Amino acid sequence: MYEKDENIKRRQSYVSKEGEKYEDFVKQILESDNYIRKNALIVRGPKGEKYKKEEDFPIDIEPLKIEYNSNGITGSYFLDSDLIVYSKRKNAIVCVISVKKSFRERGGETAYWMVKKNESKKAFKYILVTPDNDEELFKPNNPEKRNKWRSILTAEMDGVFVVKEEEEKDIAYNYEEEFFKVGRKYLVDFIKKVV
Repeated sequence: MYEKDENIKRRQSYVSKEGEKYEDFVKQILESDNYIRKNALIVRGPKGEKYKKEEDFPIDIEPLKIEYNSNGITGSYFLDSDLIVYSKRKNAIVCVISVKKSFRERGGETAYWMVKKNESKKAFKYILVTPDNDEELFKPNNPEKRNKWRSILTAEMDGVFVVKEEEEKDIAYNYEEEFFKVGRKYLVDFIKKVV
């Protein structure tokens, strides 16, 4: 049993590191745009109750908390916020990015936080960015095909972006619907508009 527990821990550690690498990749894409770099900060969101401020900008992270007060439960918890886009011009968080390297059934988690964000009347945009390595949201040979999660996420989220790590795939797979886009240029354009 001990060996199995260690294997699980190693796998979780690997998955976590891969997720952080993809977060860094998304952050680099956004910061490579001159307009975004000049007018926004792209920072990591709080993990649990920990948060590290970057640069000298006082980022108020209270808007990222969701208040609970029902069924005997009282408290506030941060929504899933892997990356935060803070507008220097507006002095506010304008977008929160949920990054999912490995998608699987975790789409429900992102949709849940979007529903809670809307219930709490939070002003910022909430989007999902994923490489969709298993083609669960986007089938290159049948781009219009919608499965359950693509339908749910595009119905709930402010935007769903499939961004491939390999630039040639990212360019080759460009595809666009109103709330679902494939290709890094669409992500950059979306963030430029909200900044």
